[in-house]
Amino acid sequence: MDFAKLLVARFFSETLGMRYVGDSGSVMWFEEGLNRVAVAAYFAEVYEEAELYKRVGELLATQAAKMYLAVLPEAAPFIDPKYFKAHGVGLVVVDPSKGPDGVEIKIYAKPRPAPSLSTRDIEPMKATLVEYLETQLKKMEALLYEKLRRYIDEKIEEVRRQLSAMPKQEAAIKSPEPPPTTPSSVVDNEWVKILRSRKRE
Repeated sequence: MDFAKLLVARFFSETLGMRYVGDSGSVMWFEEGLNRVAVAAYFAEVYEEAELYKRVGELLATQAAKMYLAVLPEAAPFIDPKYFKAHGVGLVVVDPSKGPDGVEIKIYAKPRPAPSLSTRDIEPMKATLVEYLETQLKKMEALLYEKLRRYIDEKIEEVRRQLSAMPKQEAAIKSPEPPPTTPSSVVDNEWVKILRSRKRE
């Protein structure tokens, strides 16, 4: 970056409070809040009017909210202020011999109006958005269905395990130790028989 461009970068950053974000070719890019500002640096030893307005045309083709053309004082005879103002393009004159004080805005750039959308432009966007939302809803529906199916399957399996374990528990509860067999009558008791036989003796 040559000295004149450095002066422009410093002026827009420090004096105007914009943030320098880089450059592409001869265009320097700054950010002013959410707006992008383009500054085309055209520093030549000999200026040509056609080339000067070609640079303005390139600036107008950029996607910038504000546009400036930075030139040396030698370009002044070729500048038509009415043309610049009509197109909202600002003009910055840089005199490197004066150092940091050699940068001056001669014409301030006008902010470009935001492009308005017609109903013809909105309809395709609306259709695309609706299609996207429908796709996302179907994906979400399928995901929820799958989660619900898994949850129900787990619960059914849990209930089956509990039911299959119940007959074993019931069988264990219903089959207690068999009670000792009691003689059918007192007469059949062995001790009674022994006592009877002793009485007879």
